[in-house]
Amino acid sequence: MANDESPVSNLQSPILKRAYRRLARLDLAAITMLIVLLVAALGSCFPQLSPSVAADTEQFARWEAVVRDRYGALTDLLLTSGAFRCFHAPVFLVPLALLVVATLVCTLDRWRRVGQPSRNPSLREGPARFDSAPHTAELTAPPDVDLPAIVRERLERRGFHVQTTEVVTADCRLVYLRGDRNRSAPLATLVTHLGVLFLMVGVVLSSASGWREEMVIGPGETVEVGRATGLALCNEAFTVVHYPGGSVAGYEARVTVVEGQREVTHGCIRVNEPLTYNGIGFHLYGYESIEERYSITLLVVRDPGYGPVVAAGFLMLLGMTVSFNFPHCWVHARVDPEGVLYLAGRADRRAYGFGREFAALVEEIRHEPCEGCA
Repeated sequence: MANDESPVSNLQSPILKRAYRRLARLDLAAITMLIVLLVAALGSCFPQLSPSVAADTEQFARWEAVVRDRYGALTDLLLTSGAFRCFHAPVFLVPLALLVVATLVCTLDRWRRVGQPSRNPSLREGPARFDSAPHTAELTAPPDVDLPAIVRERLERRGFHVQTTEVVTADCRLVYLRGDRNRSAPLATLVTHLGVLFLMVGVVLSSASGWREEMVIGPGETVEVGRATGLALCNEAFTVVHYPGGSVAGYEARVTVVEGQREVTHGCIRVNEPLTYNGIGFHLYGYESIEERYSITLLVVRDPGYGPVVAAGFLMLLGMTVSFNFPHCWVHARVDPEGVLYLAGRADRRAYGFGREFAALVEEIRHEPCEGCA
């Protein structure tokens, strides 16, 4: 991935150069990302034990009682295997750190390779560049034909932004043209990389300071949330909503959030409609009826990485949408004093049909209005 403009060219140590090249490899980022996602998916299947709960004997005893009640005889095996500590295990933290570093290096490397050319594209190209392009053509025209004007008009008609420069010497006059369409599209890959970085930040925040806890609140009871939040919840009422035919339409819990001695908010919690206060979400998890009075079970979640993860999704979607739907294409042209026109075209690999478009462009320049072109 390295070239003369890459940061690796500034590294003096061969070891650092090799390390840089390896970190900038796409396959390394893909493998580490797969490992991180697999471990994260596994961790989401089990309640994760936070360091604060593990350090408090009373809280840990309550947490373990809930876990043993749910998983029974498998609890000891899950504790030993680290299923409840996935986000603090080396199998997650090491690939995550490697992925963050690899993404940063890849972003830096790609910025140097696509950022500078997209801002200052080169107009002058030597014969080798014209010969090496995947699409080339050579046309000749009589001296009275204004080839640069024809090429510019045809390219602009196809949506290319055209730049022109002239090189005049004592012997000859050369005219260079460069047409770019979607010139800034390669920068969309940087948006995608930024989305990956936001995703990593969200994962780190969620694993470092996020938590979830189950709360069982009896009818009319007030139960503290704990976790040093200073919050408590009061179960005011629980209602099972029915359709006219008698089937269940939904469930609704009315609660009051208390901070200290002060009621700070009231609200209803429904299935898939949590109540959120001060970054903590209260989700309806279950209920139990005792003599027509209802105890409710709430899942209390604090996830500071949720926002960065959502932003990462939008950034990655935006970057990939631009990359796949607006590929970068360019056409170089050089007009010699003898009236010879050299054309070279190249497009991003996602620009399907560019070869046919280049051939059609050549035919337009050859026959209309340049009837004398050969």
